Amino acid sequence: MAADLSSIIIGAVSGQTLPAVWNMIPEGVKNRCGQGFDRLTGKFTHRWDREDKKENADVDDSIKREDHKSEAQKHVLELLVPDIAKKISADPDSMERVIIDVMGDAYRKQQNKDAVAEKASKDISEKYTNSSDTNEALDEDWLNFFLSYAEKATSEYARQLWGRIFSGEIRHPGRFSISTLRLLSEIDQKTAQHFVKISSFLMGDAIYFPKEYKSKNFSDLLKLENAGLINGISAPLVSVFSDESAEFGQLMDEEFIILVKTNKKNITELRINAIFLTDVGRELIKIIDKTERNPDKISKIEEALKENISVSGYFIHRITNRNKNELSCETNPISSWERK
Repeated sequence: MAADLSSIIIGAVSGQTLPAVWNMIPEGVKNRCGQGFDRLTGKFTHRWDREDKKENADVDDSIKREDHKSEAQKHVLELLVPDIAKKISADPDSMERVIIDVMGDAYRKQQNKDAVAEKASKDISEKYTNSSDTNEALDEDWLNFFLSYAEKATSEYARQLWGRIFSGEIRHPGRFSISTLRLLSEIDQKTAQHFVKISSFLMGDAIYFPKEYKSKNFSDLLKLENAGLINGISAPLVSVFSDESAEFGQLMDEEFIILVKTNKKNITELRINAIFLTDVGRELIKIIDKTERNPDKISKIEEALKENISVSGYFIHRITNRNKNELSCETNPISSWERK
């Protein structure tokens, strides 16, 4: 089905007749596909809708601005082109070089944008059920920034990154801010690979590493912090569990829950050193290919807990069922420890 929908989206971009299965995609997503792919590929999509809007009294301001801009550009070109053509015609060698340079650059940029569009269509087809119900259009300023990055996407990594970002924004408008686009544009493949590696240690909204691991991998962790993906390396941060009525602090992900016990007689607040994802890091983790479950994740958390003098013990249980109102775990812990 995913492959079929991908073909359908590409067909929509090309202006082909759409089969009934196109109706499976939420209306807002279809509208944003038309708006976004038209800008990205320059091909016929929902131009008929734009013409309808332009005939209405309540025409979109963005369309008015675009039409006014086009008219203004037309008048400027009418004034400038004859003079420019006169100068170029006197130097045919320069004219040939200019044409080759301009057309070659435009061709490369369009190739990059077409490749990003293909990656985005595949991602949308696989994740169309994970979409917002809103009919909100894509922000035109956001699109302008996005296109400036997409046209530079020459590598497979960059094309996949921007394709997934475009898919995410079409499915959930407002997910990626312009500042996030800027930061993600500066992240190279090696940095992304380091981020994928440490994100496999994520427990809830934080990562817990023992001192030895942080010291051994300090350089890579600092690079991720400098890239704007994580916090807690140059300036230590902590997770705080301060509910005095609770017997245990809780760390939890999709698979495990860790009950962390502290000595209430001496310590009123449980603080555990942690690394946190930034807003950009949280956005990036939604679009990367996640690795298989990290077999070292639990052992690293256990080491970190044992190093913390405020922790008097812990119990780690495997989660068997989890929904909004209920959490079920295996009765026997898969691991436990108590400070002697």
